[in-house]
Amino acid sequence: MGTFRVVLALSVMIAHIATMVGPSIINRESLHILIWSGQAVFAFFIISGFYMALIINEKYAKLPNGTSRFYLNRALRLYPIHWVVLSLFAAGALVTSTPYFLIGDQMEPFGRWLFAIASNVFFFGAEVLPFFDADNARFIIGPIWSLSIECYFYALAPFIVGRSLTTLALLGVAAFAFRISLYLAGVPLFPWRYFFFPANLVFFLMGSLSYHAYVWVRDKAYARALGITAALLLAVCTVTPALWTAPDLDMPIAWLFYVCVWVATPFLFNLSKRARLDNFLGQLSYPIYLAHVLVIVGVRRIDTFGIDKGLVAAVATFAFATCLYVFIDRPIEPFRRRIGAA
Repeated sequence: MGTFRVVLALSVMIAHIATMVGPSIINRESLHILIWSGQAVFAFFIISGFYMALIINEKYAKLPNGTSRFYLNRALRLYPIHWVVLSLFAAGALVTSTPYFLIGDQMEPFGRWLFAIASNVFFFGAEVLPFFDADNARFIIGPIWSLSIECYFYALAPFIVGRSLTTLALLGVAAFAFRISLYLAGVPLFPWRYFFFPANLVFFLMGSLSYHAYVWVRDKAYARALGITAALLLAVCTVTPALWTAPDLDMPIAWLFYVCVWVATPFLFNLSKRARLDNFLGQLSYPIYLAHVLVIVGVRRIDTFGIDKGLVAAVATFAFATCLYVFIDRPIEPFRRRIGAA
């Protein structure tokens, strides 16, 4: 599962290299990662729904004060790396004398600036300002808006993912009907079907439902075969050009990908959950996803002596993500384990 999560993070990075750097040897075709960044984000939501259902049902629901422990461990997972990256954004703006809201620019109106600072520090609400003015997107740092959406689900997850399969299915159908009704009514993708949490809830619920498939399959003799099939399915999705022709993220061809991720997730997780390399790659997916915009911004400003800037950004992103994991996230892991222990 970790390998596919890195592929999703790379698809987002590739999209930002294309828009922020320009033509590069690091592109969808050269890496054979054809997944569009928007679909990658929604796939992350599905996988997140699965993982939250897994850890809540199998660990936190069985612990005293389990909900509080879950929230604390989510915070310890998300915030330390994020705050390092955010500090470097601010430091870079100061060193280069670049006007930036993180260092006190664009403070009028003050309420908007204060909200932008708080939401970028703590995620919650980072996607809200563009609903009032599309130009407010400049107050969203990189992919932080999607972490805000994630945090809304984390807040609700302890009260949802432990429900019966029937209840989860009914919630999922209702959430799907809501999202598709927005699409059929012609509601624009941005911001309503991209930044609006109720429209994205269906993806998390799909992942939570897939946890029940994992419970069913994990002890079966044919579980390995299903896992290999799931891996092949996602590999085919990643490299097949015909799947990436939809101009809208809610067209049937786009939903075919979401369904493939939904179906494959429990079986692929069961196959790879004890693979050390896959687990390590999975640990890198979050810092790659969070930090690549910072790296690309930095690479754009320097002379790479003729070396392709997209390549430099990609290599530097991997190196930086590894450092963030090794020096920031991994030392915190023993504390998270203690919090999650009985």
